[in-house]
Amino acid sequence: MHDHVDHEPLEVRYVSEQGLRGERGPRLLRYLLHHGADEFSITVMALRDTPAPFVDAFEDELGPYERSLAWRRVVVDAESQERVCSVRLWTFNEASLERLLSFVDEGLFHWPAGPDGWFEDLTLYRRGELVLGLVSHEQEGVLRLTRGELAEVTALDIPFGTTAEWIGF
Repeated sequence: MHDHVDHEPLEVRYVSEQGLRGERGPRLLRYLLHHGADEFSITVMALRDTPAPFVDAFEDELGPYERSLAWRRVVVDAESQERVCSVRLWTFNEASLERLLSFVDEGLFHWPAGPDGWFEDLTLYRRGELVLGLVSHEQEGVLRLTRGELAEVTALDIPFGTTAEWIGF
């Protein structure tokens, strides 16, 4: 982890589903882990009164890493007003990352809704500050890093831009 992060301002950039396909998504998550990301949030979804084995497996695998609910900044779509809310959190470390990635098949935005359950809106935090926030149904996300970290992410072949079409931060 870089100590200079505490002193440099974070810059906001935007990522897209297309830019995080394949190994790029996991590569970005590993980069963020090695640069201080220490917790994550994800919305766990299931149909009411329906068994959800996919969600149940996630809860079993990630249960040991679950933290208490906490107030955190979230990324919103154009319709939403709430930018800070109480979210479920999990510790983000090597072990929880590998378990999380075991539920990813086609990318960080692709957890199709279905009767077995699904996930939405993966968000990573570093000391309580949002560093990556994805809005699944809009296929866009926010990346908040220092200028130096953004240069390192570019070198990892992870594209980002300065604007987004559907989300706000």
